[in-house]
Amino acid sequence: MITEARQIDYQWEADDSEPPDARVLPFVHALFDRLSLDTGELSILVTDDASVHRLNVAYRNKDRTTDVLSFPAPAPLGDGPRHYGDIVIAAGQCKRQAEEIGQPAAVELRFLILHGFLHLLGYDHETDDGEMLALQDQLKGELGQFFS
Repeated sequence: MITEARQIDYQWEADDSEPPDARVLPFVHALFDRLSLDTGELSILVTDDASVHRLNVAYRNKDRTTDVLSFPAPAPLGDGPRHYGDIVIAAGQCKRQAEEIGQPAAVELRFLILHGFLHLLGYDHETDDGEMLALQDQLKGELGQFFS
Protein backbone atom coordinates (compact mmCIF):
# COMPACT_ATOMS: atom_id res chain seq x y z
CA MET A 1 0.00 0.00 0.00
CA ILE A 2 1.39 3.39 -1.02
CA THR A 3 0.23 6.17 1.26
CA GLU A 4 3.04 8.75 1.21
CA ALA A 5 1.71 10.45 -1.93
CA ARG A 6 -1.92 10.31 -0.86
CA GLN A 7 -3.71 12.89 1.20
CA ILE A 8 -7.15 11.99 2.47
CA ASP A 9 -8.98 14.67 4.44
CA TYR A 10 -11.83 13.10 6.45
CA GLN A 11 -14.02 15.43 8.49
CA TRP A 12 -17.01 14.56 10.65
CA GLU A 13 -19.19 17.62 11.20
CA ALA A 14 -22.51 15.88 11.72
CA ASP A 15 -24.35 16.84 14.87
CA ASP A 16 -25.04 13.22 15.57
CA SER A 17 -24.28 10.65 18.22
CA GLU A 18 -22.61 8.36 15.69
CA PRO A 19 -18.83 8.62 15.99
CA PRO A 20 -16.65 8.92 12.90
CA ASP A 21 -15.97 5.57 11.28
CA ALA A 22 -12.42 4.53 12.19
CA ARG A 23 -12.23 2.30 9.10
CA VAL A 24 -12.80 5.10 6.58
CA LEU A 25 -9.14 5.91 5.98
CA PRO A 26 -8.03 2.26 5.65
CA PHE A 27 -10.99 1.74 3.29
CA VAL A 28 -10.07 4.73 1.10
CA HIS A 29 -6.44 3.59 0.88
CA ALA A 30 -7.60 0.08 -0.06
CA LEU A 31 -9.88 1.61 -2.70
CA PHE A 32 -6.98 3.62 -4.13
CA ASP A 33 -4.88 0.44 -4.16
CA ARG A 34 -7.60 -1.56 -5.92
CA LEU A 35 -7.91 1.18 -8.57
CA SER A 36 -4.08 1.39 -8.92
CA LEU A 37 -4.04 5.03 -7.82
CA ASP A 38 -0.67 5.58 -6.18
CA THR A 39 -1.11 9.29 -5.58
CA GLY A 40 -3.92 11.74 -5.10
CA GLU A 41 -5.88 13.93 -2.77
CA LEU A 42 -9.46 13.45 -1.66
CA SER A 43 -11.70 15.33 0.77
CA ILE A 44 -14.58 13.61 2.55
CA LEU A 45 -17.03 15.57 4.68
CA VAL A 46 -19.80 13.94 6.69
CA THR A 47 -22.28 16.60 7.72
CA ASP A 48 -25.92 17.13 8.60
CA ASP A 49 -28.81 16.62 6.20
CA ALA A 50 -29.70 20.33 6.10
CA SER A 51 -26.22 21.25 4.83
CA VAL A 52 -26.38 18.61 2.10
CA HIS A 53 -29.88 19.79 1.18
CA ARG A 54 -28.56 23.35 0.73
CA LEU A 55 -25.68 22.10 -1.43
CA ASN A 56 -28.06 19.98 -3.50
CA VAL A 57 -30.23 23.05 -4.18
CA ALA A 58 -27.26 25.29 -4.94
CA TYR A 59 -25.30 22.94 -7.21
CA ARG A 60 -27.89 20.54 -8.64
CA ASN A 61 -31.09 22.60 -8.42
CA LYS A 62 -32.75 19.73 -6.52
CA ASP A 63 -34.74 20.82 -3.47
CA ARG A 64 -34.20 17.76 -1.30
CA THR A 65 -31.63 15.99 0.80
CA THR A 66 -29.55 13.38 -0.94
CA ASP A 67 -27.18 10.81 0.52
CA VAL A 68 -23.94 11.81 -1.22
CA LEU A 69 -22.70 14.64 -3.40
CA SER A 70 -19.48 14.60 -5.40
CA PHE A 71 -17.64 17.72 -6.50
CA PRO A 72 -14.84 16.87 -8.96
CA ALA A 73 -11.74 19.02 -8.84
CA PRO A 74 -10.51 20.74 -12.00
CA ALA A 75 -7.88 18.91 -14.02
CA PRO A 76 -4.39 19.45 -12.58
CA LEU A 77 -2.18 22.05 -14.21
CA GLY A 78 1.17 20.70 -13.06
CA ASP A 79 2.86 17.45 -12.16
CA GLY A 80 1.72 17.24 -8.53
CA PRO A 81 -0.70 14.69 -7.12
CA ARG A 82 -4.17 14.84 -8.60
CA HIS A 83 -6.87 16.29 -6.38
CA TYR A 84 -9.89 14.14 -7.18
CA GLY A 85 -12.37 16.41 -5.46
CA ASP A 86 -14.76 16.47 -2.55
CA ILE A 87 -17.34 13.98 -1.33
CA VAL A 88 -20.07 15.28 0.98
CA ILE A 89 -22.28 12.79 2.81
CA ALA A 90 -25.50 13.46 4.73
CA ALA A 91 -25.10 11.62 8.04
CA GLY A 92 -28.81 11.37 8.80
CA GLN A 93 -29.69 10.12 5.32
CA CYS A 94 -26.85 7.61 5.52
CA LYS A 95 -28.13 6.32 8.85
CA ARG A 96 -31.73 6.04 7.58
CA GLN A 97 -30.63 4.12 4.48
CA ALA A 98 -28.56 1.77 6.60
CA GLU A 99 -31.54 1.08 8.85
CA GLU A 100 -33.79 0.45 5.82
CA ILE A 101 -31.48 -2.24 4.47
CA GLY A 102 -30.45 -3.62 7.86
CA GLN A 103 -26.76 -2.84 7.93
CA PRO A 104 -24.55 -0.71 10.18
CA ALA A 105 -24.35 2.99 9.31
CA ALA A 106 -20.55 2.67 9.05
CA VAL A 107 -20.93 0.14 6.22
CA GLU A 108 -23.37 2.43 4.39
CA LEU A 109 -20.93 5.32 4.89
CA ARG A 110 -18.15 3.37 3.18
CA PHE A 111 -20.54 2.43 0.36
CA LEU A 112 -21.43 6.11 -0.16
CA ILE A 113 -17.73 7.00 -0.26
CA LEU A 114 -17.21 4.33 -2.93
CA HIS A 115 -20.19 5.63 -4.91
CA GLY A 116 -19.08 9.25 -4.59
CA PHE A 117 -15.50 8.47 -5.55
CA LEU A 118 -16.58 6.72 -8.74
CA HIS A 119 -18.44 9.90 -9.66
CA LEU A 120 -15.22 11.85 -9.05
CA LEU A 121 -13.47 9.52 -11.48
CA GLY A 122 -16.01 10.48 -14.15
CA TYR A 123 -18.51 7.63 -13.91
CA ASP A 124 -22.22 8.45 -14.06
CA HIS A 125 -24.77 5.72 -13.42
CA GLU A 126 -27.49 7.85 -15.01
CA THR A 127 -25.81 7.84 -18.44
CA ASP A 128 -23.28 4.99 -18.70
CA ASP A 129 -25.51 1.95 -19.33
CA GLY A 130 -24.60 0.28 -16.05
CA GLU A 131 -20.80 0.62 -16.24
CA MET A 132 -20.52 2.53 -12.96
CA LEU A 133 -22.86 0.26 -11.04
CA ALA A 134 -21.05 -2.85 -12.34
CA LEU A 135 -17.69 -1.43 -11.24
CA GLN A 136 -19.21 -0.41 -7.91
CA ASP A 137 -20.46 -3.97 -7.33
CA GLN A 138 -17.10 -5.41 -8.37
CA LEU A 139 -15.16 -3.13 -6.00
CA LYS A 140 -17.60 -3.79 -3.18
CA GLY A 141 -16.94 -7.51 -3.64
CA GLU A 142 -13.17 -7.09 -3.86
CA LEU A 143 -13.16 -4.91 -0.74
CA GLY A 144 -15.64 -7.13 1.07
CA GLN A 145 -13.88 -6.89 4.43
CA PHE A 146 -15.09 -3.27 4.63
CA PHE A 147 -18.70 -4.18 3.85
CA SER A 148 -19.40 -6.85 6.44
